[in-house]
Amino acid sequence: MSRPATEPAPTGLRGRIHGIRRELAVPLYRNTYALMLNTAVNSVFGLLYWVVAARTYPDVEVGRGNALTSLMLLVSVLTQLNFGQALIRFLPRAGTASGRLILLSYAVSSGLGILGAGGVAVYCHVFRDVGDPLHMSWPFALWFVASVVIWSLFNLQDAALTGLRESLWIPLENGIYGIVKLILLVAVAQTAVSDGVFTSWTLPVVALIVPVTLLLFRRLLPRHVAATRADQEPVDRRTLARYMAGDYAGQVFNQMSSTFLPVLIVGLMGPEEGAYFLPAQTVFTAMNLLTMGITSSLVAEAARDPAHAHRYARAVLRRIALTVLPASVVIALVAPWLLQLYGTQYRENATFLLQLLMISVFPRVVVSLYMTMTRLENRTAPLAWIQLVQSVLLIGGVAVLHGPLGLDSVGWVTLVIEIVLALAVGPVVVRWLRGQRDPRSQPEPARS
Repeated sequence: MSRPATEPAPTGLRGRIHGIRRELAVPLYRNTYALMLNTAVNSVFGLLYWVVAARTYPDVEVGRGNALTSLMLLVSVLTQLNFGQALIRFLPRAGTASGRLILLSYAVSSGLGILGAGGVAVYCHVFRDVGDPLHMSWPFALWFVASVVIWSLFNLQDAALTGLRESLWIPLENGIYGIVKLILLVAVAQTAVSDGVFTSWTLPVVALIVPVTLLLFRRLLPRHVAATRADQEPVDRRTLARYMAGDYAGQVFNQMSSTFLPVLIVGLMGPEEGAYFLPAQTVFTAMNLLTMGITSSLVAEAARDPAHAHRYARAVLRRIALTVLPASVVIALVAPWLLQLYGTQYRENATFLLQLLMISVFPRVVVSLYMTMTRLENRTAPLAWIQLVQSVLLIGGVAVLHGPLGLDSVGWVTLVIEIVLALAVGPVVVRWLRGQRDPRSQPEPARS
């Protein structure tokens, strides 16, 4: 029931609470803030985890644990075929086919995960010496394979929740995971269990898979099917395959640069510069994940209502302008003090790099919106080309400019790449945001 015209709007604290409730009544905003919160939760618990690990385990154990978890994450990402993005794109209108689409993603990712992780495990057992940090005994190799599969399902569940417009469960799930992971990290250190870091990282996922699966298939999925049955539009296999081919290629190119860049820096500039690069890369990655979470909510909502995609995009852009961009400015301003937490040498060598990376967040938003638009149009080939260009130019630019610019070359090259790409795709994004009608005539997204 609407508020009578003669009754004044709430003011003060009550007015703020009323405004927050109205904001969260909009599915687009509710899911956007949930995914932003999830990024913050993962970042905080990720930082705490490695701080506690460094104070609880010997350096050798921490190094091996970091290497093994990174290897597991890499294999998991590559064997998921970027199915998570497909779930976000197509679940909103899959209707009665929603369950089959989720199960297909589980089956394909699990099968490829077993093959990929099995090959890696055999290599690490046969071709790595017993004293090598990556050597795996056969029992550990089996756990490594199982961990890859379970981690893939864990990530696909988050994507499914996003596609079902039920993102509020994601920060809760990952918050519980972060707490249990920290507790296990300390608890396992008091036992004779080897590889405590890897065990504490992977074991909590096993406990969370079952309840989240029950929630997904018994409660959320039936509700989603009932709500979308009337206007369902299940994706056909050809469209799904074409969509995933371009999206996966882009993911591989992105992994190529993000994984290889630290190695390149160490090879060209030495291990000290590689250490100075780590905190700047961590913060920049967190900002990109924040933007990705917001645009994922946009994909899920606009896929449900494609006629008003441009209206949702404008609403999301306003939220990015109020959250991500100011946060980038603040981080750039406090960069010297932030890096001082790591040590004086980090402040002296990485402050300008971090500031350049934060500036590059601004043009990167334009590129992210373009990539979101192409996903909604089922055109993922441009995604692959953009991420290929980013990877090649970043690696090549750093290789050429590291001599005169040092570590700052990473920041300069990243900034130039993002500006050039933003200028190239900017006109298309502007036309998309404007839509067919005057933007001022568009109402806010409908409430549920």
